[in-house]
Amino acid sequence: MRYLIFAAATVLLASPANAQSGPPRYDVAKYCEKVAASIGGSSQIENTCIRQEQSAYNTLKSSWPTIPSKVTTYCDKVASSVGGTYAILRTCIEQETNASSSKPGFQY
Repeated sequence: MRYLIFAAATVLLASPANAQSGPPRYDVAKYCEKVAASIGGSSQIENTCIRQEQSAYNTLKSSWPTIPSKVTTYCDKVASSVGGTYAILRTCIEQETNASSSKPGFQY
């Protein structure tokens, strides 16, 4: 019983570190298949989608450790809400990062 509690605690404590080690895992093949199917099932659209997802993932993979966890958590929720897409994840992260560095003032 002690071992089971220790193992569960270890997994729970390790999860945040693992989440920050790299981008989340999305099912790109499934996502791109759905995108292509939504507009008639074009193989060209599906292939382009996969290439775009790969490019976005590669960009995110190299910069992930430097992105604030608040941004990654929020943007993962946004990207997951539409099926899990690295292109939207990357765009969201870029927009959130830019927005946080240029907050407008308010004047009465």
